[in-house]
Amino acid sequence: MTIRPAGRRITRATVVTVVGAAILAATVACGTTHSRLPTEAEPLPPATAAALLAGTATAPGQDCGNPRASLVPPDPMPAPGDMPAGSFMRTIQDRGYLVVGVIPDVPPFGIVNPQTNQLEGFDVDMAKEMATAIFGPGNLKIRFRAITNAERIPAVQRGLIDIAIATMTITCDRRRDVDFSAVYYDSGQRVLVRRDSGFRRIEDLAGKKVCAAARTTSIQAIATVSPAPIPYPVTNVADCLVALQQGTVDGISTDDGILTGIVDQDPYTMIVGPRFTNEPHGMAVNKDHPDFTRFLNGVLETIEKNGRWAEIYRHWLTGPGTEPVPAPPVPEYQG
Repeated sequence: MTIRPAGRRITRATVVTVVGAAILAATVACGTTHSRLPTEAEPLPPATAAALLAGTATAPGQDCGNPRASLVPPDPMPAPGDMPAGSFMRTIQDRGYLVVGVIPDVPPFGIVNPQTNQLEGFDVDMAKEMATAIFGPGNLKIRFRAITNAERIPAVQRGLIDIAIATMTITCDRRRDVDFSAVYYDSGQRVLVRRDSGFRRIEDLAGKKVCAAARTTSIQAIATVSPAPIPYPVTNVADCLVALQQGTVDGISTDDGILTGIVDQDPYTMIVGPRFTNEPHGMAVNKDHPDFTRFLNGVLETIEKNGRWAEIYRHWLTGPGTEPVPAPPVPEYQG
């Protein structure tokens, strides 16, 4: 997999600068409601973010069976702009905008374009499809909230966001806390190293520090490798690139799509070895809103069948006509 060439290489410093500028713009612009709301990512307030992280560690739970299986979509799907009375989608429609949690510094899934100060990426486009299905074409009403990996579940649980579309792997443990849509992107974990390191697979990093975001399946998987590397957790994966460049760690390990975005930022790195996990990505929803989960699954089926999913995939996750677009993940349902 190769990411499409970017018009400008994005460094971690650039990410921090443009995210900060975008946050300021969003804070100012969100005072009023517009027909097209700003797409920059406004962060959670610091006090709120700190409260979310207090005591949110999830202990291993019981096997949930097939973690990929979600709720059956409604039949028929409601028409855009005409959500059913009493549904959570109607609550969103009446409010006037959809609130989506995204991670704003994980290209090609979420990143602030330094030329436009607009949030973009694969996950961002998925969010836009969901908003369009609620409000109708040309009437995109959406507010993005910048969240970290660790904030995804508690932000959904506490209703600070309607949905998290944030490179989130579906697991049985997480299903105890939130509902998930059907799989919208299939990935797997690999490892990224410096080109001159001599490492060629995750096992070569035994006893070496390998970086991943805290409270993710990636950091957990590093600890299961034998012989074992030393897991090095950070707030977000973008921080791992800084740690690698400074020599603090010897490798980065997470979903291979995210690693591809890191290689695009630093050509002196490379991805090595095969996938050693399966990472089905899902959209996280509060358990109080199963009708919304069903609705999201219906939207996913629609864009997978009409070719829109393939268009988004081609734009963000392949080179310019160099790689075929895979078939979308096959939806699996229960209940």
